[in-house]
Amino acid sequence: MKKFLAVFLSLVIFVMVIAPISAIAKDTCDCDEVPIIYVRGRSPIYLDKDDPNSHEIPAFSEEFIKKAAKELVPVYTKGYLTDDFSEFKTFLTQYMAELCKDYMLDKNGEVPNNSGQKACEYWKNVPLTDVHKTSNDVSTANGAHDELYKYFYQYDSRVDPCETADDLHEYIQAVKKVTGHSRVKLLGRCLGTIILSAYLAEYGWEDVDDVVLYNSICFGTEVNNSLFNGELYFDADGVDYFATQNLGDSLLFTLLKEIITLSNKLNGLDMTMDYFNKTGTRVAKYVIPDVMRVCYGTFPAYWAMVSADRFEEARDYIFAGVEDEYAGLIQKINHYYETVGSKLTSMYKQMEADGVHVSIVAKYGFQLYPIVYNADLQSDMLTTCEQQAPGTTTAPIGKKLSDDYIAQAKANGTDKYISPDLSIDASTALFPDTTWYVQNLNHDCYPWALYPVIYRILRHGEQPLTVFSEKNLPQYLIYEKNEDNVETIKPMTEEDKGDPIESPNFFTLIKNIIVNIVKIIIEQLGKLIKK
Repeated sequence: MKKFLAVFLSLVIFVMVIAPISAIAKDTCDCDEVPIIYVRGRSPIYLDKDDPNSHEIPAFSEEFIKKAAKELVPVYTKGYLTDDFSEFKTFLTQYMAELCKDYMLDKNGEVPNNSGQKACEYWKNVPLTDVHKTSNDVSTANGAHDELYKYFYQYDSRVDPCETADDLHEYIQAVKKVTGHSRVKLLGRCLGTIILSAYLAEYGWEDVDDVVLYNSICFGTEVNNSLFNGELYFDADGVDYFATQNLGDSLLFTLLKEIITLSNKLNGLDMTMDYFNKTGTRVAKYVIPDVMRVCYGTFPAYWAMVSADRFEEARDYIFAGVEDEYAGLIQKINHYYETVGSKLTSMYKQMEADGVHVSIVAKYGFQLYPIVYNADLQSDMLTTCEQQAPGTTTAPIGKKLSDDYIAQAKANGTDKYISPDLSIDASTALFPDTTWYVQNLNHDCYPWALYPVIYRILRHGEQPLTVFSEKNLPQYLIYEKNEDNVETIKPMTEEDKGDPIESPNFFTLIKNIIVNIVKIIIEQLGKLIKK
């Protein structure tokens, strides 16, 4: 009996000692695959976040736009004739308020209704599981995509980034707990780079191994800088080139592009743009504050897209005379500017000094929307290449860095940072050795073909990846899509000239226009005959 009791007690003691150790072991993971957390860009907003069948807002109906145009055009014309645009401002503000009534935030920058990200997709309502270990072929677009989206953070893209950063902190802690890891790798895309920056500014980076800023707008966007400062400018060459780059290749669009280019060569387009710039810019400066205060100007997150050097003048312009009324909103955007926006470059450099591997993936090859000054800057149409990767030196769209500049770079030994298309120099960038540039990608294009590249940058093994580490991942890449819509990302070569401005001469344009008009007539006749 004593022997039995001795054995029994030994087993009990053994279990009591081992059980806690086993429990601890299950809560930790010693693999080298630190979880990747992907902070997405702008999220869809729904009218009723608690209704899974709710529709996305704002809803731009064709009927609403037609009605607005029908009423606004004569009111604008009246303003032009009388030099009094107060009625136009009132009408436009009313229409924007009606369009965004369920979408806009209140004067404190808070959600006033039940709109937002779908509750059924909010991370606290979706069980987190341990899926951090690689389970897909990451050399493929699908496989890398699935790996990066395992811990995909979504949020209301209108509200205060600092408020969202608190929620992101909770999410990161939850991921660390479920995976058993004490460290993470962070990927931010578009507006997600703002949320990521707010998180890092508030909570630090002691538990962060890597950060990748993909198509970042945290350093500002040229379009927001102009819009929030009431600046509107139309450039004839910019409109011409924008049409050439972005209108489709159908016969009708081809003809339209040729007519626009011909008009530009004959100075007709220039005269039209001069008219808009003499009236439109002045009217825009007058009406924008009222309009912005009933739509996007109430979003703290969108204020974070205004560059630090343009923020104060934008704030004072939009809220002139209504500072007390919008005190709550102003407090939020001031707080972000003071604690995050104005400190971004120094914060990321400090992170690098502290051992965090910071990388940037920027897009270029497109001019900005032709409604801003300096629309010919290399960009993704919304934000310049230099804004995505601060310090980057670029030639204007369709042009190259000068021969003297390149010669000086060779003398300095920095020519290895110059792009094969001779339009970009990364040697002046914030992170010259860990910034990748992808040609031919506009802001709204996020091809799956790029995911293996981003995944490789994050899962770099013992040594962090640089632009010189691997032959197939050089600093400059190019995006291509063939006629079958197959997308590829490949190293850029000297043969990849991008999208240079190649405008046909006057007589070639006339010939092309006549030929295309004849083609359209023949097409229409063919359709009539078939009927």
